[in-house]
Amino acid sequence: MSVAIPKKPAKNWPLIVGAGGFVLLMTVWSGTGIGFSLSELFCNLSSGSRLLQESWPPDVGFLPRLIDPFMETINIAIIGTVVGGFISIPIAVLAARNLTTGRVVWFADRNFMNILRTLPDLFWAMLFATAVGFGPVAGALALSVFTVAVISKLWSESLEAIDMGLPEAIRAVGGSWIQMIQFGALPQALQTYVSYALYAFELNVRASMVLGLVGAGGIGMILESQRANFEYERVTMIILFVLVAVLIIEQLSSYIRNKLA
Repeated sequence: MSVAIPKKPAKNWPLIVGAGGFVLLMTVWSGTGIGFSLSELFCNLSSGSRLLQESWPPDVGFLPRLIDPFMETINIAIIGTVVGGFISIPIAVLAARNLTTGRVVWFADRNFMNILRTLPDLFWAMLFATAVGFGPVAGALALSVFTVAVISKLWSESLEAIDMGLPEAIRAVGGSWIQMIQFGALPQALQTYVSYALYAFELNVRASMVLGLVGAGGIGMILESQRANFEYERVTMIILFVLVAVLIIEQLSSYIRNKLA
C-alpha cells in the first residue's frame, strides 16, 4: 500500500520579492539618513589597521593594576543585583495578573515597569552621577534600577504561569493575600527567580564596564582614561582581561542555572 506524499506548499514569490525589496529599500534609506558611505569606509580602513598595530601586543605589565578596578566592578554588579533583586519581588508579584491586588494596581505597576525598561542604564548612571557624584555608588544605583527592570519583567511572566491550586486553597481557608503569596506562589517560582537573578548579575558585570565610561566607577573608568591617553596597548590588555573574566562568570552562572533547572 503506497503512502501519498503531501505536496510542498507553493512559495509565494510575489510576497518574498516584495518583502526583500522593502527591506533593501529601508536599508538604503537608513544608510543615506546616517551618511553611510562604502567608499569612505574603505578609505578609512588604513587608519583602522594602524590602530590595530598600535594596540598589539597588549601591555601585560599593566595587568596587576586592573585587579582592584575589576573587583570594584564586581562589587558594583553584586550590589546592583542584590538591591534590585529584592525590590523586583513585590513589583513582579503585583504585575502578575493572577496575583495582583486589583486591576488598577496591575495597570500602574505594568506602566512603571515599562518606564524602567524604556530608559537605558546609561541614563540612570548619568542621573545618579549628577545626584550623588561620580563613582561606584552611582553605578550601583543605576544597576539596581536596571536589575529591577529585568527581573520584574521576566519573573512576573513566570508567576503568571504557576499552578493556582495551592494559592486559591490558602485563600479559601481564610488565608490573607500575603500568606497566599508567601506560602502558595513564591515557593513555586523561587527557582526561576534565582535563575533570573544570576542572569541579571551576568548582565550587570558587562553593564558596569560601560557605565564606567561615564564616570560610574569600575574598570570602565580605567578603560576610558587609557583610551583618552592613546594607550592602546593597555586598552587591549583591559579588553582581554575583561573578556576572560566575563566568560568565566558566564560559565559559572550557566552551570548553577542548569543545576537549578
